[in-house]
Amino acid sequence: MGYIFMIVVGVILGWQAAFMQRVETGRAMPRFIGAGVLGAVLTGLLLTPLLTHGDLGSGTYTVDALLLTMAGALVALFACNVLYRCDLI
Repeated sequence: MGYIFMIVVGVILGWQAAFMQRVETGRAMPRFIGAGVLGAVLTGLLLTPLLTHGDLGSGTYTVDALLLTMAGALVALFACNVLYRCDLI
């Protein structure tokens, strides 16, 4: 269930970021959604067990693990936004 949560959080945050920046057309929307999913999954699998008592991969849910996963998706989206604005992706 933790994997589904990480993917859903990444998709929602990626879509929201693309919508707020008005880049709903073309290849930008899948890039933002992919960046959100990648950030959420990597943070949920790698950083959450190291920094919190929860582990989303094994099903141990804590509020700080969920918030850290959302923060990881937002950091990945910020990096994608910077690269998108600089025309690097």
